[in-house]
Amino acid sequence: MIVQILFWLLVYCISTAASIVLLGDRNLISGNLFKNQAFIHLLFNWKFISAMCLAVFSRLSFILLNNSFLKVPKLANVSTTLTTFATVLSLAFIVLANYLFLNEKLNMQQAAGAAIIIIGTILMMK
Repeated sequence: MIVQILFWLLVYCISTAASIVLLGDRNLISGNLFKNQAFIHLLFNWKFISAMCLAVFSRLSFILLNNSFLKVPKLANVSTTLTTFATVLSLAFIVLANYLFLNEKLNMQQAAGAAIIIIGTILMMK
């Protein structure tokens, strides 16, 4: 069961981060999106559509992760709380993905925060 939990945790974090990275494209989100033409262009952009599909998949994996926690008697009473910590863990994945794919700078404070999130999530799942 732990393997299943780790699988859905990884799927959730990766799909969430990938969705955010796709929407982080500066060409996609810059400009005046309140103009009809720009907004319509955004809605039909392949990155936007892909990001929305990944966001839906992320929500489904969130549910499957929660369901996996429910199957472990020791964790069943706190399954939603633990799944919420998975959301926090996904933030570390997002920071790392932004660094790797969007060339955003990662300072020491952000790296330390991501490490604390990862360690805290591991401790919560024990």
